[in-house]
Amino acid sequence: MADKVRVGVIGAGSYTVNRMLPGFMKAPDCEVTAVVNRRRENAEKVAAQFAIPRVADDWRQVVESDDVDAVLIGTAPALHKEMVLAALDAGKHVLCQTRIAPTPEDAREMLAASERAKARGVRTMLVPPGPFYRARKFITHLVQSGYFGQVTHVQAFNQNGSMADPMTPLTVGRNQLDLYGPYNAAQLGLSYDVMVPWTGRTQRLMAHRAFFAPERPSEPDGPLAKAPYPDEVTVIGETEGGAVALNVLNWAARFGESRFEVYGTDATVVYKQRGDVLLMGKAGDDALAETPIPPEHDSPWLVEEEFIRLCIGELEEPSFTFADGVHNMEYLKAAYLSATEGRWVDVPAD
Repeated sequence: MADKVRVGVIGAGSYTVNRMLPGFMKAPDCEVTAVVNRRRENAEKVAAQFAIPRVADDWRQVVESDDVDAVLIGTAPALHKEMVLAALDAGKHVLCQTRIAPTPEDAREMLAASERAKARGVRTMLVPPGPFYRARKFITHLVQSGYFGQVTHVQAFNQNGSMADPMTPLTVGRNQLDLYGPYNAAQLGLSYDVMVPWTGRTQRLMAHRAFFAPERPSEPDGPLAKAPYPDEVTVIGETEGGAVALNVLNWAARFGESRFEVYGTDATVVYKQRGDVLLMGKAGDDALAETPIPPEHDSPWLVEEEFIRLCIGELEEPSFTFADGVHNMEYLKAAYLSATEGRWVDVPAD
């Protein structure tokens, strides 16, 4: 490997441009050497913005390039498997976007390839969920230190009004079944990933979903088409830690607030996404009080730096693994089956 880890970027959408690339530019021991996007003109704009020396015409050119040691795969889930398998086969370290694949079966194939690659010194990592990142580790510390007593109930609310208007077209958000698969309903899986360190994995669940607007314009002012994903999903899960986990997704909720509520026998914490606000209270307090995240537990977004440290051998394991991605897809598939078949569904343990 060169003096610095040379990163090739596959897929330069808004998340990559606004969040990932600035992080790579600041990360020590890293340089971004190539970028490719579905449209070359967009890749050229990104290359100019971040002074990336080379624009590729095809993602395979990035994977096969001698000036690339590691790749960021920032495309839609349906494209991940082919790209990940090719990158690992070429000996490239891989950082893949959060939703690992459209199905658990694809995710398991990717995990198996990552385990084989690890034996050759090639490392893999998933991008952790961005929302709620800053205080997630602090709440994990509170759980592990006994602050809550026994954690009894965790409630996740991922809510906004982006689809509240029934005439909002399907070009808004992630409404492409061919790219995201049948199970990836908006950010239901993101909320699950955030709560797992507090509750343990869900073992069994019951889910409900609703289409408040079963048909929407296929594009602005276009004809009506069947909505591929529900506007609302609610999942109740029994977790290995003994807590009940409620996961509510509703993107048709005007003025809806995204937050987590963690309840225990001794304490309660409410974590609001907007502003990373923490409200905390112990038994005997009169009310919840806003509490700053202690500096020693504050967790700013340094995902790109973590990946580089993984590549150069400073970390043994990443904070968010391909195995985590497999379980996430098992959870999402179980929620889909429960909601569509009206029954409790077990979530595979491995």
